[in-house]
Amino acid sequence: MKPLYALRFTLSQLRNVVVTLLLSSLLMACSQATPTPPPTATVDLAVTPASTPSAPAGTATPAVNLTGRIVLWHSWSEGDGDALAAILASFHQAYPDLKVDTLFVAYDDLPQSYTESVAAGSGPDLILTSNLWLGEMVKAKVLQPLDSLVAKQDLDGYWPATLDSLRWEGKLYGLPTNFELVSLFYNKDLIAPDKLPTTMADLLERAREDKRQGIGLYASLYQLSWGLPAYGAQLLGDDGKVVLDRNGGAADFLQWLGDAKKIPGTFVDPDYGMLLDRFKKGEFAFFVDGPWSINELRNALGDKLAVTALPSGPSGPARPWLNADGVFINPSSAPDQQQRALFFAKYLTNAASGQALAKLGHRLPANQSAPMGDDPLLKGFMQQAATAQSMPTRPEMEQVWGYGGDMLLKAINGVDDPKKIVVQTATLINEANNK
Repeated sequence: MKPLYALRFTLSQLRNVVVTLLLSSLLMACSQATPTPPPTATVDLAVTPASTPSAPAGTATPAVNLTGRIVLWHSWSEGDGDALAAILASFHQAYPDLKVDTLFVAYDDLPQSYTESVAAGSGPDLILTSNLWLGEMVKAKVLQPLDSLVAKQDLDGYWPATLDSLRWEGKLYGLPTNFELVSLFYNKDLIAPDKLPTTMADLLERAREDKRQGIGLYASLYQLSWGLPAYGAQLLGDDGKVVLDRNGGAADFLQWLGDAKKIPGTFVDPDYGMLLDRFKKGEFAFFVDGPWSINELRNALGDKLAVTALPSGPSGPARPWLNADGVFINPSSAPDQQQRALFFAKYLTNAASGQALAKLGHRLPANQSAPMGDDPLLKGFMQQAATAQSMPTRPEMEQVWGYGGDMLLKAINGVDDPKKIVVQTATLINEANNK
């Protein structure tokens, strides 16, 4: 499973895939009015959310006929694939008369292949994929809304922000399996745990004093979004308008990135592979990345690898984006097939399945009751989630990704003054979104 924001995509590759899906959706659907979704929620994993009212009388889930066969398409491999295999084996043991056939489709191809298959009247009963593609698949009408199929109390077991990640314009389209966010990996051979910097200013000061205490920062909007609120900047207003230019916070963060790049031993770069390799070789002490790289980094660094919270900025804590993988249902499947598919989706996202994801895939389960085990790296990411915010899932983000990524590249390459870059970026996005 790749990171949810298509980590190894270049901006041009990402745009090409999005454009392809958009063209597919235009062939199938006329444009509709889009109500403003509710504000993005902040996750607090330390507090159990209040219980949700039960579904009204008369809306009980009908009995499911647990015989037959359903089909699941996915792109999980390696540890994620091992977890999925374990979950499927457990499900088949418990429900031997309901077969789940799976098909692995490459991560880059899965959304488009699924969209085209459903548009042609076929496709699998379920798809397990990233919420990166949620908006495009909703517009293409290839996802079944779940609000009328899932009782509200059945959603209490998931972290609220993971559900927010699978909503589009207020409607829930999937059940979350796991969530992701970035935090701060560090090499204990290069920095002692009691010497860790707690502020962004301290981080750069350590790097200036000792280039081996530098940091690797992947220049993508997802990976660096945490620094905007740390400097007091806000990306979107309630109406979906970009408001980065309403104060100086975004420009100050861009200046921080530019300053970081000038320090020997610190890298702010769009080449993810280069950064990963340098960190594995011990060339710098810190690396901002997500749980998807735990296996690779642990194999290289062993017990030297640790995770700590991202440093705070002058306006408050770092607040990385949190988003989720989810399982979605084909709206073209017959109602009885949808019921069987939903039954399996609930099983795939229950506490026991979450435990398998944590143990075998080193993933952060979306189910609150899933045992996390004693992995200190996963625990570090779980602690970071206490200050995370849900990654925005709104139509305006289609323009934000490209222009926002360009904003970062312009800043780190010193193309113009950070304040001008911010104003220009906000203007371009809002014009593209007719705001």
